[in-house]
Amino acid sequence: MIQAEMKKFIQRRKSMSKRLKSTAILLVIVSMLVCACSSGGGKADTEKTEKKTEDSGNKDKITVGATLSDFTISFQAAMYNELLDAQKEYDNIEFILQDGASDSALQVNQIETFITQGVDAILINAVSDAVEPSLKKAMEAGIPVFAVNRSITDENAYSYFIGANDTLSGEQMANCLLDMIEKDQMDSCNILYIQGVIGATYQTLRQGGFDSIMDEKGYDMGVNILERIPCKHDKETVISSIQNMLNKYPAGEIDAIVCEGPDDAVGALQAVQSAGRTELVGKIVGMDMPTEVWDAIKAGKIYGTVLQDPAEQCEVGIKTIETYFFGDKDSLKEKFIETDLPMVTSENVNDVTPSW
Repeated sequence: MIQAEMKKFIQRRKSMSKRLKSTAILLVIVSMLVCACSSGGGKADTEKTEKKTEDSGNKDKITVGATLSDFTISFQAAMYNELLDAQKEYDNIEFILQDGASDSALQVNQIETFITQGVDAILINAVSDAVEPSLKKAMEAGIPVFAVNRSITDENAYSYFIGANDTLSGEQMANCLLDMIEKDQMDSCNILYIQGVIGATYQTLRQGGFDSIMDEKGYDMGVNILERIPCKHDKETVISSIQNMLNKYPAGEIDAIVCEGPDDAVGALQAVQSAGRTELVGKIVGMDMPTEVWDAIKAGKIYGTVLQDPAEQCEVGIKTIETYFFGDKDSLKEKFIETDLPMVTSENVNDVTPSW
């Protein structure tokens, strides 16, 4: 089974790479079988992709066009570093690496160029759903698409998705906030909600998951969202935005800050500390766990986060590509290869290691 193969592969790579955690995140396979599309066009696209794969199967080496949403975002930078490692470790795969720079139009051009170049596969961490038509064009040209980390809405625009369930990640962020409210015995909780990239599928799903838990029980527990602030995971934007909010809302009017990304949480902590708003230190909930967040949780400066590993997600994506072209392709029955999303607070932070 592909699940067992992936686990063995990850353990083998972890023993070789000092960057990766010694404790593996459990891979959970969601049963979403690749089915024939209801439309004739979808079936034709699948047949074209399979035909190109058969042709590529005769090669000793394939070329993969890889475009990540933004190299300057720490999470994607960890994925980029994983691809650089893969350049050295895989003799049978050549990567063309491109930075999407949080620009959908730029990433569309990169995909179009990949198609023109005739790459064998595309690995993408999408900026937004705006890239879907180009990805479908790649599929129509017989180029399989492997989406990593960020969800893509149209299932006809990709062959496989490897990563976390973005709706679940938002739910876990909400659960982390509610855990803090219960432990601190808070009767009410006015929050600032720091958003990532508006329009990106992952952000829409993540916020939707958070809101669903608020609707279910959060609002009944006294949660009130004061402001939603889009910051594109840019730490300096987060700092300036929160500084503005701290000027707008004096001490006692903000009880917590919820962030959709790790740089957001680090920026939020810097902002409240610089402003001398000590009542908000330890009242920050984030997403993802680089070393800075891990250290802050241990120190009691960030309450908690939701753990996912960018390097591991990218690693599994690369292995999936290798299996698709050089291994047992029939073992790749699941379209959605999902990774775990445990919540991390001071209670279990010593049991896990940073993702990067």
